[in-house]
Amino acid sequence: MATLSEKHPGNLRGTVITQDDSHPRQPPLLVVGPLAWVKKNLFNTVFDSILTIVVSIVAIGLVSSFVSWTVTQANWYAINFNLSLLALGRYEDTAQWRVTLVVLLTAATIGLALAAWARVRRRLVIVLAVLIALTFIVPAVINATLALPPFYMSAGAVHVGGDNGPSPDANVAFVGRAGEIVTFQFATQYAISDRELAGLHSFTDNTANAALNAAANRLTAEQRIAEIEALLAGDTLTDNQRSRVEGEESRITVIDPVTESLKLNQAAVKITILNGDTQTPIEGGEVTLEQTSEPFSVTLPNDGWYILQKEVAAKDSLALIEVIGVYPVLERTLVAGANAGNSAAGTLSEYVRMTDLYTTQAELPRSETGRQFPFTGIITNQYRGTSTLNDFLRLYVAPFLNQINVFFLVVVVAGAVGYFAGRAIDRYASPPEQPHRTTGRIALWLLIITPVLAFVLIYGVTPSDGFLPVTDTSRWGGILLTVLLTVVGIIGSLPLGILLALGRRSKAPVISTVCTIYIEVIRGIPFITVLFMAQLLIPLINPELSAFPGAFRAMIATVLFTAAYNAEVVRGGLQAIPGGQEEAAKALGLSGIQITLFITLPQALRLVIPPMMGNFVGMFKDTSLVGQVGLIDLLGMAQNVYAQTEFLGLRRELFAFVVIFYFVVSYAIAAVSRRIEASGSGRALKMQI
Repeated sequence: MATLSEKHPGNLRGTVITQDDSHPRQPPLLVVGPLAWVKKNLFNTVFDSILTIVVSIVAIGLVSSFVSWTVTQANWYAINFNLSLLALGRYEDTAQWRVTLVVLLTAATIGLALAAWARVRRRLVIVLAVLIALTFIVPAVINATLALPPFYMSAGAVHVGGDNGPSPDANVAFVGRAGEIVTFQFATQYAISDRELAGLHSFTDNTANAALNAAANRLTAEQRIAEIEALLAGDTLTDNQRSRVEGEESRITVIDPVTESLKLNQAAVKITILNGDTQTPIEGGEVTLEQTSEPFSVTLPNDGWYILQKEVAAKDSLALIEVIGVYPVLERTLVAGANAGNSAAGTLSEYVRMTDLYTTQAELPRSETGRQFPFTGIITNQYRGTSTLNDFLRLYVAPFLNQINVFFLVVVVAGAVGYFAGRAIDRYASPPEQPHRTTGRIALWLLIITPVLAFVLIYGVTPSDGFLPVTDTSRWGGILLTVLLTVVGIIGSLPLGILLALGRRSKAPVISTVCTIYIEVIRGIPFITVLFMAQLLIPLINPELSAFPGAFRAMIATVLFTAAYNAEVVRGGLQAIPGGQEEAAKALGLSGIQITLFITLPQALRLVIPPMMGNFVGMFKDTSLVGQVGLIDLLGMAQNVYAQTEFLGLRRELFAFVVIFYFVVSYAIAAVSRRIEASGSGRALKMQI
């Protein structure tokens, strides 16, 4: 930096040069960086600021309410128990390996296509690796650090809520595994007062649940009477209002304290654990619990059923026992020996434990009279009260991740194998001037062959006693049916829509009129009408078509309906092409087919990628309507699940799962659309401008 001498400011000979570097100045925070983006996009004007604040408050409220409901109130065991059913419907167990093979083949094809036409970013690899690691690490950490919630069982001969109220079962069967430790102790923390009893939250049987409900109702009644007395003590009520409030007060009945009237945990309890097969006490399986007793633990010797006997010394006392190691189970009825050639088959019961999905087909123990013992079923032994975060993670998150982590890992590995195989092919088989030529050709052929091969694998090719036997399409359901309808709809409707668009622009009046009528008629009626026509009207026209599988009819209806919408989208793209291009092509001597295939149609398809993908997303969501014509897609399977006795009242949880699935798939389709648009029509338009 050069300055003039202070003694001779006008004399250049006194110029002094300093070598000190000036300190760099940071740009203003509100000009560049994240804060600048926030100011520009969210708080640029007063209206923007108000709108941002209002939307943020609403979004935070909705998200917090959903998270609170998800953790504290929702019961997600309907998802964990029925994950396979929601995914595959009633697809044959012996053929489920075909679906797995199709998924792996699809993942490998996608990986090879990425190697040919894109590059996987390092950030995506890191994200996938972290997700895979978490699906294995999180369940292990949860199971190692968080304890399972206890099971609160009642004992005694007392009826809670009157003579018609529930009373404890003297003998209860439960499922256990060899080496598991079962611990018993009095639940003294809930026998102090009704307020503590009303706050019980964990697994309970019917009698314990009735006791905590009675305590909660008594506290509510006391609180309401206190509110009424406060109103009556004031002078703000009119005569009519005072009369109504006094009438309400007279109708409220406050029962005696529940813990005192039931003499909760005031008598000793004799506990005996019997082997379910021999019905003899197991070693060390007898104890008498008293209020001052230490927790009693016993180790189960074998896998299978056990019987818990409970006997209270005083008949007028109710005991509330905290049990660790006994949990509710779900009973499933399975068809044994059923196949295509043997419609008559026996049934057997399968029991699945809620906490870890341990499954046994051992027969439920029976008493001397031949009656089955009551067992810890999820219908009468549900989780009661507001659950904690620990219970949510231990009961729902860990079992769910344990079911999907291996499958998720295998799918990602299959995609990685396809990707690196494509990179290797590029390195050794493609010419240097065209490094992705060979991989691109292989990926293109795989994208054509894979859907056909997948359909053949899922459906089958031979009778029941041959190789790849044909499966029963009426058993297709869940995500499997939804994805099949979507894939067939996309593959079939795209070329048909292009032909309809070209036909409508044809100069031949017959072709143009027929295509126009078809497009306008189909676009003028609801999709559900087309489905009903395919399922009901076609067999009336030709009775022989009644044997045609309903799933195939729905696929045909989906293709025909979506093709009409795609035709209008493609026609819009064709009209957007400047007429001078067609004239120039004719001047070069190109035929009409050549002009369409090589000039106008490729440009039109690039232009209509966004609306075309929008049609496909809409079609994917519309597949849920097939439930109205007798098919059971994902939504229909969710409805079937919550119609079962074990899962009554869990409609919201199942619908939330369905919503999440549709959102994830729709977002994935939209993301692929943006990538294609960025490499196709978007880039072409940018170069034109």
